[in-house]
Amino acid sequence: MNQYDILVADIGGTNARFAVVQIGSDAQSSNSQRGFHPQKQITLKCAEHPSIAAMAKVYCQQAGIPIPAFGCFAIAGPIEHGWVKMTNLNWAVRIEDMRQELGMQALEVINDFAALAYATPFLRSDELKSLHPGEADPKAVMVVMGPGTGFGMAGLLPVDDDWKILPTEGGHCNLAPATETELVIRTYLARKQDHVSIEDVLSGRGLVSIYQALADRDGVKAEEYSPADVSKRGLANEDPRCREALVSFCELLGSVAGDKALSLGAKGGVYLGGGIVPKIADFLAQTKFNARFEYKGPMKGYVSEIPVQMIINDVAALVGTAAWVVNRVPELKATYRV
Repeated sequence: MNQYDILVADIGGTNARFAVVQIGSDAQSSNSQRGFHPQKQITLKCAEHPSIAAMAKVYCQQAGIPIPAFGCFAIAGPIEHGWVKMTNLNWAVRIEDMRQELGMQALEVINDFAALAYATPFLRSDELKSLHPGEADPKAVMVVMGPGTGFGMAGLLPVDDDWKILPTEGGHCNLAPATETELVIRTYLARKQDHVSIEDVLSGRGLVSIYQALADRDGVKAEEYSPADVSKRGLANEDPRCREALVSFCELLGSVAGDKALSLGAKGGVYLGGGIVPKIADFLAQTKFNARFEYKGPMKGYVSEIPVQMIINDVAALVGTAAWVVNRVPELKATYRV
């Protein structure tokens, strides 16, 4: 049996994590059920490089490997008509041009939350943490979402012996406030911008915006806090407005998760990823996250049966990219059946 190296990457608005996944005779099943084990992981700062291809070359140099013939990159932004457009970076490139620049035989590029979605069927139970109890329907749609630099979202639909990714830009939907505090937050943001989206509050910068809105409501000057500052002070209960901002963030996340579960009919379960949720997972349980997830009027019974789980495997998107390219390149698929 042949052995192949696959170059995988999870490229966000701030950082890009690269790795190599080996499949074939010596591939070991140690990180997921199907043996997609990211190795030689290196994280690069996107702002320090002019392009995705440039970062890929730097990674291979640092990892001490030639550029592999096959690869799949997950990126934070839409992929349309063969073009990659990074939402939070001023990067746009044609995938075929990038493949040729890197000299690769096959290069796939998918949305970062599409990669995370595709990984979910290949994750073990110990790579997930339950946030809301329920019974998943294995034949139904799953939805993966979460806040980080932005707010990502994708669906996953079982089709025959494979999975169909439903890529979305659900984070850019209008924010729907459900409490007086949330209306205050939206009103504050609406004074500054024409469109107030989910991502404007459920993201790192969104957490800061919530804090600033609460300070404005109370007639006090907001401190120059970073997202980490608001989170840290909120968790430690060192600043009442940081604490309230974190509570609002968690409850808005519950509300949005329930909305998206309803919109996609996600009886297969809701999975939360992104860089923020794992850091506040214990605090999340102390808020009305579950109540807001279920708070859907006559559809409360519908969503109350849907499980919500947090992805705690921090390389899940890399697992998803490897699984994706293997199942789409005949040469790889013949070596390793997904």
